[in-house]
Amino acid sequence: MRHNRSMTVLFRCRIEKPHLEKANRVTRKLGTSTSEMVRIFVTQIARTGKVPLRLDPGQDDPIGGAWERRAATLESFYDKSKAC
Repeated sequence: MRHNRSMTVLFRCRIEKPHLEKANRVTRKLGTSTSEMVRIFVTQIARTGKVPLRLDPGQDDPIGGAWERRAATLESFYDKSKAC
């Protein structure tokens, strides 16, 4: 399968370094990369119109932390008064 580079975009996101390092170890054991797993995840969302995992806003995410803290972190990226 050939990739048509003109049909792709660079997607960037922030993630805590320890989480990325652990994800890299896991995906290497699976014989793939974290980048490839993200491509699979996004493709599955586009294909099915659903997120391929269970999200329960009533409980804290043991990996991402409390939903309120995650929301505040995301909002801080867009709050110009908190910009560096």
